[in-house]
Amino acid sequence: MNRKPFTLLLVEDELADVALFQDLLADSVSEVEVVHVSNGQEALQYLKREDKHLNAIHPDLVVLDLNMPVMNGHEFLAQVKQQPALRSVPVMILSTSDRPDDIQRAYHGYASGYVVKPSSYEEFQRVVKTIEAYWNGLVRLPTIADVTARMPT
Repeated sequence: MNRKPFTLLLVEDELADVALFQDLLADSVSEVEVVHVSNGQEALQYLKREDKHLNAIHPDLVVLDLNMPVMNGHEFLAQVKQQPALRSVPVMILSTSDRPDDIQRAYHGYASGYVVKPSSYEEFQRVVKTIEAYWNGLVRLPTIADVTARMPT
């Protein structure tokens, strides 16, 4: 049972993929709020509540593309996992890349999971439903209060 609506930060530069992801999640039974940003730099600003994201909601999960302009997914992941206040936010990679070096680099950078974007609508639908069911239904996630209370001073 969730304590609040599940918030997902979708970091994706392809608007068609954003629309598809949001449409497929809208079909989901549970309440999921999707916040979209188009690159790693904006995602980092969102998580740090900087610039136009001063009132950002702490996401329960970040779904991250790797190949983006400005700051790519690997660079974003490295930045997030270096910061104690952000380290516990789960980051799942959703990328077209099936390259072993991308997968290894993502896990070495403390990604919480790696999923290759499917090529068919039906497979994409299955992947999105599985992501939602796992992260919003099965896994126990820390609250922002838990995270901030345990941060070193």
